[in-house]
Amino acid sequence: MSKRIDINGQKFGDLTVVKLSDKKCKNNKTYLWECKCTCGETTFVLGTSLRHGHYKSCGCKRIEKRDIGARNHEKLDSIDGTRRTSLQAKLHKGNKSGHKGVMWLNNRNKWKAYIGIKGKQISLGYFDNKEDAIKARKIAEEEYHSKYLN
Repeated sequence: MSKRIDINGQKFGDLTVVKLSDKKCKNNKTYLWECKCTCGETTFVLGTSLRHGHYKSCGCKRIEKRDIGARNHEKLDSIDGTRRTSLQAKLHKGNKSGHKGVMWLNNRNKWKAYIGIKGKQISLGYFDNKEDAIKARKIAEEEYHSKYLN
């Protein structure tokens, strides 16, 4: 059995080791160190992971970086409040019509066509057959989406 290295009070990135906790790792043999992050969160980490630099924060930096990246992507992807990638996105897995913006309404016993633009949904009408609803959606795509895709 190897000798445990005391890292109590040491700082690893944004984590400061508080104490050896009574929590054990998945293998139920190694104890985890209780660490306090500069953001105020407490996390439990293996000593070797801390010493080798695998953990430098509780995860708050990764989340912050991800959120900044997402905001930057939205700014670059948006034109006049409309996201280009959403216009080109694949069909939702729950789509039953096989076409974007076309759905069956049981309560009306009709097909509904709609289109989204600038965060709003515009109804294109209700149709007795699916082909007419698809046609209405295609016309609306030309009218509303073409300027954002070109």
